[in-house]
Amino acid sequence: MFMGQYEHSIDAKGRIIVPSRYREDLGDVFVVTRGLDGCLFLYPMMEWETFTEKLKQLPSNQNTRKIQRQFLSKAMEVNLDKQGRILIPALLRETAMLEKEVVFVGMMNRVEIWDKHRLEQQELQEDEEALETTMDDLDISL
Repeated sequence: MFMGQYEHSIDAKGRIIVPSRYREDLGDVFVVTRGLDGCLFLYPMMEWETFTEKLKQLPSNQNTRKIQRQFLSKAMEVNLDKQGRILIPALLRETAMLEKEVVFVGMMNRVEIWDKHRLEQQELQEDEEALETTMDDLDISL
């Protein structure tokens, strides 16, 4: 299970070191794709296959095609190099507005990659009271 938060820098070529805590669970080859809320998602191959199977099961309609397009159109396999880095393709760097400082966020079955400043803005927008209400609605207690 992916959890925790780690900060790294992305170089001018778009290479970034994957946190060592995530490398084993991600494997040597995994998928990076456009995520939600302005981030990228990293999926281990097994989780990616499970996710795409769920996408295949959806009924064929306009909403399904939008969902499939969101995740599949920019999905790419990436490989870890000897230094534990991956190359984030330019298209995905632009999509997530990755500048210099990035944050990896563990999200159970996947990892999110955020531009540090964008994540900070996202966190500022979060309303803790609304989050507590949502948790109560979902019957999640702490």
